[in-house]
Amino acid sequence: MSERLELLKIAILADGIIDAEEVITIKNKLYEDGKIDREEANFMFELNDAVSGKDNHYSWKDLFVKVITDHLLKDDVSYGSVDDDEAEYLISKIQGDGKIDEIEKALLLKIIEKATSTCDKFQEFVLTSFKNLILEDGVIDAEEVKMIRTVIYGAGGAGGAKIDVKEAEWLFELNDGVSGKANHASWGTLMVEAISKYLLEDETSPNEVDDSEADWLISKIMKDGSMDEVEKAIMDNIRTKATKISSKLAIL
Repeated sequence: MSERLELLKIAILADGIIDAEEVITIKNKLYEDGKIDREEANFMFELNDAVSGKDNHYSWKDLFVKVITDHLLKDDVSYGSVDDDEAEYLISKIQGDGKIDEIEKALLLKIIEKATSTCDKFQEFVLTSFKNLILEDGVIDAEEVKMIRTVIYGAGGAGGAKIDVKEAEWLFELNDGVSGKANHASWGTLMVEAISKYLLEDETSPNEVDDSEADWLISKIMKDGSMDEVEKAIMDNIRTKATKISSKLAIL
């Protein structure tokens, strides 16, 4: 790290937190040339690791997310998207201290929201990380439903605005983990909406559930040996909206 950034880091961390004035100072220093390079991104991660969980000014979170998002999405090599190199860098930095804090979680969501596309490595990291975070307390609350919606519908998610098989299977994994618990009502609504979209808005058999889709749905619903209320709602919605349904679903 350059002497300029090293001295700035020492000054910022002298009291162990980042206040409003320091956020302004950091922003002015980093954006002097109008772009964020890798060294400056490293500087931001080092600061965040040092003050994670502390009583920092709320604007620190906003600046951190903006700086790292700009570094990844406003580069000359893959403008607007996250490529393999950028994914490896980001994952190594987030995993560096062994945990994903609230600021890093906000960063991942912002990238999903803003990126035009992301590589498989990034998508897999996001799905695994958010599954672990969401299932940590065994229930899905309203804020987590909003996060899930961003993950599956954000342009930088696996399927973009559509739901792809990775996201659909991820949703079932979440549901299996919280089935029968006191989840927020919006979870069931989102699950029904997303799985119905996956099955009925595909290019192969639009508005229909064909044999292949029926096999997939049966395997997901019966994976834990029973059909819960959310899965029943999915079936009801499909019966209402589909123009044709495979006879295989009669088993459900």
